[in-house]
Order: sequence, then C-alpha cells, then structure tokens
Amino acid sequence: MGLGIVRGVVAKFQYITKPLLPVLWVPLIYAILGSIGLILNFWTTGDMLNDEQHNKTPEGVETFDFIVVGAGTAGALVANRLSKTHHVLLLEAGGEANPLQFIPGFGVFFVNYPETDWMHKTVPQKYGSLNSVNQQSSWSAGRGLGGTGTLNLMIHLRGHKNDFDNWARITGDPSWSWEGVLPYFKSYEDYEESGDPRYHGFGGDLRVEQPDYVGMGPEFIRAGEELGYSHCDLNAPFTEGFDFLKYPIKDGVRQGSYKGFLEPIRRLRKNLVIRKFAHVNRVLFKNGNVAYGVEYDRHGATRQVFASKEVILSAGTVNTAKLLMLSGIGPRAHLQEQNIPVLSDLPVGENLQDHIAAYVGPFFIDKPRAIALERDLTPSAFVQWFLGGKGILSSTGAHATGIISSSLAKARGEGNWPDIQYFLFGFSAFKTFGATFAHSFGLSLDEQNKFYEHSVGKESFLVAVSGARPFSRGYIKLGGRSPYDSPIIDPRYFTDQGDQDLHSIIEGVKILLYLTQNTTALGHELGARYTTQSLPGCEHLQFQSDEYWECYVRRYTVTLHHPVGTASMGTVVDTKLRVYGTQNLRVIDASVEPVLVVTNTQASTFMIAEKGSDIVLKYWEEQEKKQSQYGPPTKYGAPLQYGAPQPPQSYGAPQSSSSQSYAAPQSQSSQSYVAPAAPQSSQFYQAPEPPQSYGTPELSQSYEIPPSQSSSANPWLKPSTMYSIASLNSTNNGYPNTGYYTYNTVK
Repeated sequence: MGLGIVRGVVAKFQYITKPLLPVLWVPLIYAILGSIGLILNFWTTGDMLNDEQHNKTPEGVETFDFIVVGAGTAGALVANRLSKTHHVLLLEAGGEANPLQFIPGFGVFFVNYPETDWMHKTVPQKYGSLNSVNQQSSWSAGRGLGGTGTLNLMIHLRGHKNDFDNWARITGDPSWSWEGVLPYFKSYEDYEESGDPRYHGFGGDLRVEQPDYVGMGPEFIRAGEELGYSHCDLNAPFTEGFDFLKYPIKDGVRQGSYKGFLEPIRRLRKNLVIRKFAHVNRVLFKNGNVAYGVEYDRHGATRQVFASKEVILSAGTVNTAKLLMLSGIGPRAHLQEQNIPVLSDLPVGENLQDHIAAYVGPFFIDKPRAIALERDLTPSAFVQWFLGGKGILSSTGAHATGIISSSLAKARGEGNWPDIQYFLFGFSAFKTFGATFAHSFGLSLDEQNKFYEHSVGKESFLVAVSGARPFSRGYIKLGGRSPYDSPIIDPRYFTDQGDQDLHSIIEGVKILLYLTQNTTALGHELGARYTTQSLPGCEHLQFQSDEYWECYVRRYTVTLHHPVGTASMGTVVDTKLRVYGTQNLRVIDASVEPVLVVTNTQASTFMIAEKGSDIVLKYWEEQEKKQSQYGPPTKYGAPLQYGAPQPPQSYGAPQSSSSQSYAAPQSQSSQSYVAPAAPQSSQFYQAPEPPQSYGTPELSQSYEIPPSQSSSANPWLKPSTMYSIASLNSTNNGYPNTGYYTYNTVK
C-alpha cells in the first residue's frame, strides 16, 4: 500500500476518533495492559491443549541425527542450519508466542509472566539491586518458540572488536577473533541497505534495520557529537560513539529467532521435528561418557529420545548450566552435595557475568519529543502500524545508544575498549508507569510509585547507564536434584576488587548529566533537566553528591538480562564447543562466552549459533567422508546401534506446585564417579593446555581511582582506592586465564 494512501487513512481515522480518546480509548488501553496476564494464560492454555491433542509423541523408540535442547536465540538458528541436511529434533519447554508479542511497542509489557518467561530470581544481593523485592534481581529469559527474542527490547549490537580478540587470546584460537567471527555475523544478516558490505551481510534470514520511529534519537546523537563522540556504525569496528539502535525487524514486525529461523521452515522442512512443552530433565550417557539422548517430560509423560550423532544444549546461560549439572557434569563437590553421580568434574556454573544498569531520570523537556502513552497510543497509531509497520508501535522505546570509555578504562590503558553504555528510552511516565516497571523488573512497587508519581503526565525521558565491562563474577548452582527445582543464581553484583563496576557506572551517570543538561541539542533546544526528586532510600544524602550517586546506583541497578559464561570456552567446552570429558555433547549458546561482550548479547549469540552449526556440519561431513573411505566404524557406529536403554526411574513431571521428593535413578548409585580416562578416540575432548599469554602488564603497576570517585562514605562498603594488575589477573577457581583482565578477586 502506498505511503500517501496510508497517511490519508491514518489522518481520516484520527479525525474521526479524536473525540473518543479520553472517554473510551484510554481506559480501554489501560484495561488491556492490565489484563496481559489473563491474555497470556488463556493463549498458552489453549496452545497446550491443542498441542496435546494434535501433536502426540509417537510410541516406541525414536532416533534423530541431532537433538537440540531449547528453541531460543541460539537453538532456533542451530535447528534451522542442521535440519537442512540432517534429521533434527528441537525440544522447547514453552509454546507459541502470543501474536501481540510481535508488536515491538508492546515488548516491555510481556516480561515476567510464567507463560512467556522463566522468571529466574537471584539470591538477595548485598551491594546492588537493593530496591528489588527482597534484594533479588529478577532475571527474565524467554520461554517458548523464539526464546528471549520474543520478550527483549530487540537491540541488535554485536559487541566491540576487542571483545572477540580477547576471546581469541583467552582460548588460544584465532577463529574466535573479530576477523574470525565476522563472516558468521554477516551470514545470518539481511542488513538495511545503507550498511557497509565490509561489515554487514545482505540476503540472510534475519532482517536487521532501524525502526521507523526513533523518537529523540537525533537529539541524543547530536548531544554526543557535541561532546566529541562520533556518530558511527556500532555494529562495525569502532572505538567510542553514538548511533540509532538497530532491531531485528521487518515491516514493523519483531523478527528475532522465531520469525527469522523457525517460522519460514517449520511447516515445510520434513527433517525438522519441533516438540513444544517438552521439559528436558537430563542428558543420557552410555559407555561412561557418550551422550546419546535426553529424557524429557511432555504433557504429563516422561520420554526418552536418542541421537545418533550429537546432543546440543542451547537452553541459555542459566538452564544449560542447570541441565549439565543435573546430568553429572559440573563441580565435583557440588554434585556430590546433591547426590548426583559425577561424570565430568568441570566448573559449570562458575564465571557468571551480567550487565546491570542504573535507570537515570526522569529528565523533563519542554517540547513533545517523547512518547506519551495517553496522547500517542491512539487508534490511528494501531492503524499506522497494521497498514505499514510505521509509527510508535514499530519501536520498543529504546531509540539510541552511546558507548564510551571511562577514565578508569583509560587509566588501565584501555581507552579504546569502552566500558560504559547508554540506552535512550524516549517515553514519558504514564499512570501505571511505576507499577509496570516494578512488575517487569521485580522492583519494589512502593518505591517505584513514590519516585515516578511527580512525573506522570509530564514530557520526560529516561536513560539507562550500563557498566559495559563488568569485572564481578558470580555462579549458578543447583537448588536441588529435581529438574523442577529453581537454580541458585548469585551474580555477586559490585563485588569486584577496587569497585570498578560501581565507579564506572557512577562516572557514566555524571557524564550523562552533563550531556543532557549542558549540550545545545538536549539542554538548550529541548530544555532537558534532571528531576529534583530524590530516590527513595537515598533521601538522607545530599542530592547529587558522590554519596548520593553511590546510593542511587546500588539501589536502582537492574539487570539487562545479559548473563553469560557458565559453560565457558576453555574451561567447560573447547573452541569447537564440545564438552570436556564427554563425547557427542556440545553447548551452543551464550553460556560459552568466556567474557561478556560490551553490548547486548543477542547478536553475538546468533553468531555463536551460526559458527557452532558450521563447526558441527563440517565435522560430520568429514566423518562421513572417512566412513565412505574406510567403511563403517566398529565402535559407536550405526545410528540405531545404541538402541533403547533400560529406562531408569523417571523424575516425572511434577503433579503440583508443592515440593516433591525425587529418587535417584535406579540405574545409577549414589557413588561419585571419576571421569573416565580418555580412550583412543578422536571424539573425546581433553582439556587443553593453558592458552598462550599475549602479554600481561607489569604486576607492580597500579592505578588510582579518580578523586571524584574515591572512597565511599557508606559504612557497609570498605573504601578501596588502589588496586593492582596482579589483582586483575588473579583467579580463585583454579582455572587461570592469562593475558586478559578478569575480576575474580572479590569481597
């Protein structure tokens, strides 16, 4: 439909409906937003009943070439690639995404509901996220086809060039450097037409472009330029800069892993079998260390299914770690505590990293440049989106970003590797803003309402300030030996030696205040000014003092939902993503990242999935060539050779929400097993020698935290103004990573 026709229809619709907005439309919008929980429950219940009736699990033994666990960001792409030439089973614990989730403008409203979200909770934090309920950070992870790609803010940023070069140094494998991974970023992309072909792909499965509506993005970027930061492509090599955010979006519709990689093939490709509502309990092993299937619960029945080639875990940073440990792969002492036989003693669950951000605002402005829900979310806005994918509903509210280096990074000699990121959220506070934020991020409702009530109905915007290169390290452990026990998650926010994570965010806040209030683009032309309202819990401190900002950052830090590292390359998997101490088992998702990238993680997870799929396909192509040349192998050979094992006692699907006692499988004793010695097999993956160091700074060198960010006045934090490179390179887990900075020395 022509753009002129669309505009004409929208204008006429606006004229007709304008008198009805205050009386009928606005109350209807709030009623719909308040009913999202009911809408999702009704949708998912119907989907589950339909799936149970029309997609029954076949009786008897089933064997596929590959089993992929998880249909999220990584798993959907992996299943797509492998099923081109092999028989693939894709298992997903959730169901279909609700159609409303594909409207970008509704993104934030679907977070933290059990039908769409795993709703993980961390243990109470001591130093950050203090205004979360029980001081527990709320970690959302998508549950359903498409995974987190159906819930997130759709931000498509790859990371910094140095992130991937650092991976190559850590692992000793140059194929994970920026130059090594760039072809895999490009291969899945269908980037917008203005993209530089040196760095972007065209014609891939995933459309990536700037949404139609960018709100205050132009002013934000010009403000950055006034401070000397360039307007540049942040998905290409850069040092520091500002840019509009790019989304996986097509015709205004959210794409992500489902629309990009599953929906186009799920009805057409016979090689791909998708099982929804399939909760995987553990990986099955034979002959000690050979992965040959999984056990899963679906519609009240426990099943086992077998893989003739490989089992691939793409369940995400939390659930992949949990599934490995339930299967006997993890820290020996912890598995023994849970009475789980030890197959391979590996640091699964350790090295957990995450981005957290302080939401700073509201910033008030004098012109109507931000989205105001009651003014702008009109019937014509829906018509505009439905007819052409245009207008405010084409945006999640995240419009632009800036990535810069703090003085701390520059003091370390890493000014070319930024550690602060800004996210511009160009929407004003609406009537239920506090309640929406509180629900989405697990924050204290009273504090949110109190803090934002003065800004409701006023033109304003927010900016999230992220510590882009966190040094704090946490862990994930099992909460019990049942597959349905919630894991223990402790990100240990702000526990790094020298408080670098804290001080980088505080410095980012101070730079942001100058950028918004003292630049022509924002401060003069829009009259941007920071609120005079103190954050609840920090009222006793002098407003905007160093002590106040430390209190603010510790209280109002929210996860950006970017956890990585729990099955890291070099400690849990090798650079081919094969799990050490096992055969035919790989991990392909964000959990393999040894160090968190500077930016959001969805794009890099797609890359890991693309590269991992290529590794798998090339390996089995080579195996087939060898088999055709030398004949079938005499060990672990034909696809059906394993057969159906004697079924162990099942954990079973839970009968209710009450706690249930789960017995250990009868086929396994409670005795701990030492990982078997490596047989003479090309498929057994021994831990490599520590990677070559690419240079470590002198250990005696130390840096001083800038005076404006030095010692804290708060009694619960010991001041620490000096730190050494020796502490940066120290580790506590027995797995040294030479040649890069890591803060495993913690409080």
